[in-house]
Amino acid sequence: MKLPLPVRGGVLVALACLPAAAPACVEGDLRGDMVTVEKTVGATASAQRADMQILGAGWFRALTIEKEGGLSDDTVVTLELDGEPMISTSFAILKNAWNQIGTTSISAAVKTEGTKSVMTIWYSPELKFRAIANVRVEVNEEGVQGLVVRSVMNKPAPHEHIPGTGTQVALPAFK
Repeated sequence: MKLPLPVRGGVLVALACLPAAAPACVEGDLRGDMVTVEKTVGATASAQRADMQILGAGWFRALTIEKEGGLSDDTVVTLELDGEPMISTSFAILKNAWNQIGTTSISAAVKTEGTKSVMTIWYSPELKFRAIANVRVEVNEEGVQGLVVRSVMNKPAPHEHIPGTGTQVALPAFK
């Protein structure tokens, strides 16, 4: 089928305006090495907080918080990426099976054995952050004997550019 001449000419003009070669660097979904970041905190009194900050760009995959002891499970966990809250929940909320999340995009649950509770938060696909990942654990209960905060992430690929800066991500990505 032949197109009328004005349409064919318009297509030719549009094709002529395209760049001769596409850029070699692909923005987006390339991930570097997987890393696990862990922070162990001893006994934590009520109204105290444990923070874990990761500076640099990366891909957030999963988070586990192990809590030993506690009387009411009123310990709140908040994940922020680049200053934006992704999830904020407590051990008490996720201990209830009706409040647990289990979709193809996110999973969040708490399992308890004896005095030890483990909260797991998992994202698929991973969430990209450009500058900082912050995990905040706010203890609002008595009797917490210890906390272990563990996060699994991917560094950005060695050649990945942060949009808007015109520069490559400095490696190592996490500090």
